Amino acid sequence: MYQLSRIVVRNSLFSAVAQIVIKIISFGFSVLVIRRLGPAEFGQYGAILAIGAVFMVLSDLGLSPYTVREVAKLRNEPDHTAQISDLYGNVLAIRVLLTVLTAFLQIATAWATGETALIILAVAINTIGLLMYSIQGATDAVLQGYERLDITARTKVFQQLLFVALGTGALFLHAGFFGLIGASLCGIVLLMVSCWRGLASLGVRPGKIDPRRWFELLRICFPFGVIGLTLGLSYKFDSILLYHFRGDVENGLYTASYNLVFSAAMLSNIINTSLYPSLSRQASRDPESLNLVYDRILRYLLITGLPIAVGGSILADQIILLIGGEAYRGAIDVFRILILVSPLMFVSEYLGYIVLIQGNEKKAARSVLISTSVNVLANIIFIPRYGMIAAAVITVITEIVLVIQYALMLRSTVHFNRMQTVIQPLIAVAIMGGLVLLAHQYVPLAVSVLLGGIVYLPALLLFNVIGRDELAFVRNLRSPSSAGAAQ
Repeated sequence: MYQLSRIVVRNSLFSAVAQIVIKIISFGFSVLVIRRLGPAEFGQYGAILAIGAVFMVLSDLGLSPYTVREVAKLRNEPDHTAQISDLYGNVLAIRVLLTVLTAFLQIATAWATGETALIILAVAINTIGLLMYSIQGATDAVLQGYERLDITARTKVFQQLLFVALGTGALFLHAGFFGLIGASLCGIVLLMVSCWRGLASLGVRPGKIDPRRWFELLRICFPFGVIGLTLGLSYKFDSILLYHFRGDVENGLYTASYNLVFSAAMLSNIINTSLYPSLSRQASRDPESLNLVYDRILRYLLITGLPIAVGGSILADQIILLIGGEAYRGAIDVFRILILVSPLMFVSEYLGYIVLIQGNEKKAARSVLISTSVNVLANIIFIPRYGMIAAAVITVITEIVLVIQYALMLRSTVHFNRMQTVIQPLIAVAIMGGLVLLAHQYVPLAVSVLLGGIVYLPALLLFNVIGRDELAFVRNLRSPSSAGAAQ
């Protein structure tokens, strides 16, 4: 168990450091992009990225999460390198073919929906990145199965530095979103090559390609594909509808807020991405040992996500004006609602991974399909009339529906300490939120955040949300002898 924890911590640490560096760089660059493009052009840029994100899922169809889980399991086999190489070669071939088809569909959709020639051209150029991402994605999935997230994490920092440097130059040269797309393509090339070399260093290269396996692979991956496709649709469908029914400016305001919320989900994604391959391998060895880990990680996600939601909602006016300036004042109310989805996203992603680890991907696909159906139907009904406020409320409701389904699905197999994991963190964050609410009108943003942190940590200790168990847990993670005993 300690060995499992040390691997997760190693992967989380590498990912956390890399993501923190990336987010610091990205934050400053995002402010520049938002201010430089303005709400209207930023709305167009957001629509192009939204279309690309939805179609990107079609180029994968669940192959990546399936590959991660299978590679993690295959590593327990004596001849695992040959089996993994063969799986990698076939997944890579399928993804490239799917991407070519997806690129045509993406361009055709932009044309069929009446986009301008400028937007269609931008979408077409963006599909080049889709092809490179298909190669990088297949390679990265195998690396994750080997629990070597550190390899990708390092390169992502350099990728982001390159994108920011080239993108900044493009903005000041008035190249608009075309310049940003070009800068992004250069960064993807770097990431693709680095992942390929990193996997080769582990002795894995594309193995024998057997088209006779493809149908079976796609059939097995179909539930994963449904999950990816429906999640991608629920995350981006509102932006596409806003762009068409409410215009560039409103979509720009909404997209700016939405991007900030997704940035807040960084910590959750780091932990969950690190956990998935490690817990998949542990589940095939000793599934009974995982309940304590499940409960502890859920508690950590909640005590991280809840203050982001409460504090972000209270301080929405200061945050939005700091980042976007007066041009984005209209996004304050949207951000105040959207940020509430943060802890729900933390939990839904985490519980979804537990369901996949247990081999219940069909049930997970059904749950995501239901929540996405709610999202799509509600957006179609309410966005044309109520715009971005409706989109924000529907986003929160969608995650609530998904979390409830996962919780019901896991209630008989995973047992959480509701008091320590859920109720007591809610009490602690309510105390923190009360102080921030009273103070934020009179003090700067940084002071409000500092005051919230000063109150929140003692509240967590007071209500025994964190305590001696956490100290012992960290001490055991640091102990080489414990890790060695576990092996």
